[in-house]
Amino acid sequence: MQTNNQNRTYLLDFSREELTQYIRELGFESYRADQIFKGIYHQLLSDFQPLSTLSRSLRHQLDHITDLRQLTLKARVNSSHDNTTKFLWELNDARFVESVIIYEGKRITYCISTQVGCALDCRFCATAKMGFLRNLSAGEIVEQVIQMNNSEQILPTNVVFMGMGEPLLNRQNVLKAAHLMSDPEGMTIARKRITISTSGIVPAIQKLADSDFPFSLAVSLNAPDDYKRRMLMPVTERFPLKELVESLVYFYSKTKSRITFEYVLIAGMNDSREDAENLVKICRRIPSKINLIPCNSHDPQFKAPADVQINRFATYLRDHFCTVTTRLRKGFDIDAACGQLYTRHAGSKKPGIVRHK
Repeated sequence: MQTNNQNRTYLLDFSREELTQYIRELGFESYRADQIFKGIYHQLLSDFQPLSTLSRSLRHQLDHITDLRQLTLKARVNSSHDNTTKFLWELNDARFVESVIIYEGKRITYCISTQVGCALDCRFCATAKMGFLRNLSAGEIVEQVIQMNNSEQILPTNVVFMGMGEPLLNRQNVLKAAHLMSDPEGMTIARKRITISTSGIVPAIQKLADSDFPFSLAVSLNAPDDYKRRMLMPVTERFPLKELVESLVYFYSKTKSRITFEYVLIAGMNDSREDAENLVKICRRIPSKINLIPCNSHDPQFKAPADVQINRFATYLRDHFCTVTTRLRKGFDIDAACGQLYTRHAGSKKPGIVRHK
């Protein structure tokens, strides 16, 4: 479990069972852990003084030996076009991660990070430029959700593990965080509305299939053949498309849970009629839906296709009985794609960023 410079215990790193054990070790009854858990995850308290179900002495003790916050808000950016809001957090070791809130009608999606940086080097992703620094703890993952809610005063309808990092390379902490978010006496976020996204870590997908996985799974596909996918996503060298598809067939056979394919459309790279035909072949093997995402990058190598081409691609998929949604470009004016605010913040004075001291 993490501590800060004063060796205070970071309670958000504890599972519910670990929290109960910790409270017992302090010499208190187990039911106190339930009260504390509700204070942390239902009332979303940042300290224990308002938790009147606890004695004054216990509140005082907990406030002196534990932490409920280790993330410091360094920048918050609001899109003037679609109200997308992006956050840059400083961690306890002076590293940084990002989170995003996306508004789509009644749907409020929190997109959260799972690692500082990423080792997978996807060509169109700004996070790849950072390299991999470390995994986030379960508490650092959950705290992004808590702090965004406290900032915006609105709980998410959906949470996606789709920010900085590859979630399945930090699988244990990711699953721990997801269970904390979905606890019926905590934030009560529906399990199927929590989506864990992966670039295609085949052994981890197979482990999820064998573990009574209650959440939703999304796969960043981005190309329907090994040649193009390898150019965009080097992870394909290690886990070719055939192996990935077989792992997803197995996942569905065990969970009966439909896969979401995230498909970032890049002009001239993966948006042709042949690409659409090959994508249909994959979707015929696996009950799935496809999210088409126009590339949200300022890099001239990775431009979004024209709207007419996006519509043509989506129409072909629908005409061949695929379930398709086309995501609008959210937060383009605030660098909302993962890793972009981090790279801007490192030495940038970009207008519109609200910096917090």
